[in-house]
Amino acid sequence: TVRMAFDGIIVGELRTLDEVIDFRVQLAEEEAGQLAALESLTVLNGAGMPVPLRGMARFELEPGEAAIRRYFGTRTVTVFGEIDRLVTDPATVNAALAAHVAETRLLQAHPGLRLWYGGELEQQQEALGNIGVAFLMCLIGIAFLLIMLFNSVTQPLLVMLVIPFSFAGVVLAFVVQGLEMSILALTGILGLAGVAVNDALVMLDSLNRRRREAGARLDASGITAGAGVRLRAVVITSATTVAALFPAAYGLGGAHAFMTPMIMVMLWGVATATIVTVVLLPCLYAADQDIRHWLGLATGHVGRRLRRARPAE
Repeated sequence: TVRMAFDGIIVGELRTLDEVIDFRVQLAEEEAGQLAALESLTVLNGAGMPVPLRGMARFELEPGEAAIRRYFGTRTVTVFGEIDRLVTDPATVNAALAAHVAETRLLQAHPGLRLWYGGELEQQQEALGNIGVAFLMCLIGIAFLLIMLFNSVTQPLLVMLVIPFSFAGVVLAFVVQGLEMSILALTGILGLAGVAVNDALVMLDSLNRRRREAGARLDASGITAGAGVRLRAVVITSATTVAALFPAAYGLGGAHAFMTPMIMVMLWGVATATIVTVVLLPCLYAADQDIRHWLGLATGHVGRRLRRARPAE
């Protein structure tokens, strides 16, 4: 009777050309939400006489779930809340919760209990996996194009070494400023991987051109001269990029919290990549030449020994 009153019962139907309309009998909505309506609900007793439900049952008020939720067929209780990001972040809250559960041995005390950390933490873990795959594909694509461009394996490696250094500059900038490395910031790193190598390409091309003109491996003065030819182009290109990104990154004229992390990554990544290109890349280029020279000498020495050891015909 209670189920019929509150959930209703279908007593008939009306068929039309394109649908079937059911007729359901139940309490009116304004009565279904009242405890008095439940107490005065008429039911039949054992003698078949109609009596109010309050004459046959005792009512007690207790807290309960407004709705029964299930996760893969198991009844669950969802605990959620909004995070004040000025005070903490989801990762810290979940870590503190996990530590509390381990300290109180909650799962051991209740063998049937299972905890599932979801929400933003689950979304972040899924997004990190997707970003990792995208980043790997990005590096493979950049390496493939550089190998085709330089017809070499070591020189693309020199160019791509700028990428981790630019990432290190971004992490340092975020730590110093107390910023959170969000999903959008990680997405900006994908774009930074392609932008950071631009100056390195220009610098390396200038050094290669200088070496071809000299007809031999460059000494320190030759590398300095080759780097100086493109120094102004590299610095001006990066300076204009940084100048364009700076107002948006620091909210000069209006801030956009959603896009700021990505812009901040590009700003500090380009700045760091420029310093690495101007200072470190020529040094790495000199080391690459020395290694090539030593390997050539070693290969030639082994080849001469093999020719001496070959029996005369």
